[in-house]
Amino acid sequence: MADGAAMRGQAEAVLADARERLAAAEAAGQAYGIALQRTRAAQALLVLDDPQTALDDLEQAIRFVDMLAEDGEHEHLYLLRAVAPGLPPPDEQMGDLDSLRVTILVARAMALAHLSRWADARVAVDTARPLVRGWRRRDMRKALDQVESEIARADGAPAEAITAIDRTLASADLPEPERLSARYERAAHLADEGRYDEAVRDALTLIRDAGDDVHVASRARQVLGASLAALGRVADATAALTAAFEGFAESDDDTALAAAAPGLAWILGESGQHTKAIDVLHRGIESATRIGDRLAVIDLESALGAAYDAHGEPAAAVAAFGRCIAMAEDLSEAVRAADARHGEAIVRGHQPDPHELVEALSLLDAAASEYAEQGLPERAAECQHEAGALLARRGSYPAALTRYRAALGIYQQVPEVLLGEDPGALEDCARNISVLEMIESNPDQEVPTGAFASGGHRMQHPTEVE
Repeated sequence: MADGAAMRGQAEAVLADARERLAAAEAAGQAYGIALQRTRAAQALLVLDDPQTALDDLEQAIRFVDMLAEDGEHEHLYLLRAVAPGLPPPDEQMGDLDSLRVTILVARAMALAHLSRWADARVAVDTARPLVRGWRRRDMRKALDQVESEIARADGAPAEAITAIDRTLASADLPEPERLSARYERAAHLADEGRYDEAVRDALTLIRDAGDDVHVASRARQVLGASLAALGRVADATAALTAAFEGFAESDDDTALAAAAPGLAWILGESGQHTKAIDVLHRGIESATRIGDRLAVIDLESALGAAYDAHGEPAAAVAAFGRCIAMAEDLSEAVRAADARHGEAIVRGHQPDPHELVEALSLLDAAASEYAEQGLPERAAECQHEAGALLARRGSYPAALTRYRAALGIYQQVPEVLLGEDPGALEDCARNISVLEMIESNPDQEVPTGAFASGGHRMQHPTEVE
């Protein structure tokens, strides 16, 4: 803590000095001095966690460096001063342009990484990498290696990230808080790669070693819970995710608690614990509201609507989805608004009142139009698919057949569906079209068990019909 405060103090002093010298260089029209002082300021700003201002300074600095390089006279004068003993040595007004360029490019890669602009950061690293060869620039090379590891850990494929984390963990000088954080990342990437047994092992040892660090232990329990769920150990997964959620509450981490709520609510709902799921989602909404994350509030309200529906509280479910629609439209979030309309349609479609069916179909049509406008044809097809199932279950077979055919026609234009990423959709449509065509030719035809059963908040499809 003391070391961090000392570093910030030094950075603030460097920043103030750089700004003062920058003003003098600008007044004197010294291009190299301007570039140098902006670079010094940017390096201080990175320590002070202001990467955007640092990046702005670096962009200005590289413009002056490029201008001096194009002029050509700067390097000639620099070399002349370096070899002529009668001339004063290089200084702020006439420094090593090549070294300054390398410093700027490395700092720029760091700033972009700090801003989570991973694609741009990768390009910046690739641009700087050829310029840091040689023993004199080994510190620059080490800095680029660190940036590259940061990119891989945050934005790389799981295997790439794990390799980068292992390099970090190999350092004996790594502070313990950073080591624990890296170990958490490693466990999370193992889970992302489907290496669940290893993720469970790493998460358990991290929980053991976290000591009094409730936040690290809670994050590790999230990985543990997700991995156990993937391994089919639902009860153990629920216990781990619940402990993680309560740990975030204990440490007053509203951001983590809001992010953890949907997963915990889902697994609780899957095991029929709907009341607990609803409570978790309400607490998540409260946390998201406190931190002002309105998109998280929308998503949590949507999950709450589905949870109320599963618990047999349609009025509360409709109210939750209604809040979603209003907030999504206020933020111009068309897809989220369509998702909420789809969810509300599911709730209304469950009700026996025929007026509710009419309202459900209207909501599905509105959602389908929004999805189509946003370039999401598969979701538009799902709305037609859902409408077909609702109508068929009510005995409106001709209208249902029209909807199923419309859904199938859209699905057949979606490459992901044709390539088999969601084979259930095509198969279910084709199967139910066949059933409806049989009913059309023979009204006394008995409806097979399981027909028209697809749909729901997660748009699931039965695998077979009897």
